[in-house]
Amino acid sequence: MTKSRRALFVCLVGVVSLQGVSCASVRAKLAYRDATKQYKLENFKRAIEDYERAVALEPSMTEAHFYLASSHQALYRPGREGAENAEHLERAIEHYKLSLDTNHGGSATNRTLRQNALGFLSGIYSDDPKKDFDAARKYAEDLVNDDPSNMKSLFVLAGLYEKFHRIDDAERIYVKVAAENLQDSKVCGVLAGFYNKPLWDGRSKFDEAVAVLERCAALNPNEAKGYYTLATYYWDKAFRDPLLTTEQKEQYTDRGLDAVEKALKIAPDYIDAIVYKNLLLRVKASIASSPRLAQQFLDQANLLRDQATELRKSALMASKDVPKTDATAAH
Repeated sequence: MTKSRRALFVCLVGVVSLQGVSCASVRAKLAYRDATKQYKLENFKRAIEDYERAVALEPSMTEAHFYLASSHQALYRPGREGAENAEHLERAIEHYKLSLDTNHGGSATNRTLRQNALGFLSGIYSDDPKKDFDAARKYAEDLVNDDPSNMKSLFVLAGLYEKFHRIDDAERIYVKVAAENLQDSKVCGVLAGFYNKPLWDGRSKFDEAVAVLERCAALNPNEAKGYYTLATYYWDKAFRDPLLTTEQKEQYTDRGLDAVEKALKIAPDYIDAIVYKNLLLRVKASIASSPRLAQQFLDQANLLRDQATELRKSALMASKDVPKTDATAAH
């Protein structure tokens, strides 16, 4: 018989404790185990009942408070009226806070629970009906202070500033993270995405965005994706911005074509790059100086469209022809 089973048996027959393990602690762990089974099955109402039993028996059980909060949050529906829905949000906040109060660190599990609780609380206070900048910032800053080098936490704080229209503060963090991670193409991609949003009086900082993407592409000059991404930004700007002059549209389209050509030189069968070259040529056709020139661009675009379609068909057929291994067949 295992120690936990012996302890449970002793509790059932009325002995107060066994080898320092209290009966309440044993029963709390059993309730937590039952709750976790229901949580994994997404039976959140049942999970709540069992987690509540666990924390009633052992109020210092950090994990139970956290997953009790998570269960309530899973049942909460933003924007829905009703006392029951509002109660789920209140209980989620209450037990995320209790999970922080009872969390004394130490283990990797406790550190992860703390990070997640801080992140969820910051998110809750970032939106209605609990929207509160000071509360949201407090939890986001605690998340950063726990691990100042964690990019994910810094991006949570930057995203919070962005949501509350504190754009200069958000930009400061994005730029700082990018400057400290010059060789990380994903980080400079996040900065480019930030600059491409209409956050400055309804306009983006498009030139800054593409400058960042050009630096991203230069980090891995033998990879096509960076140049392809740059081309998508140029197409989006040329196609969607109604305030561009014809000259600006042509300039951005030509830059996009230069970028996509670099991608295709590296990877000639890059389907997405072929698609965007087709799209960029269609923009060229829309601003061409003559019907004849416009038709030439459209003819090139149609050939690329057909090429992309054939490549997709070939890729699909190839995937169907791949022989199944024993492991694949078993599934």
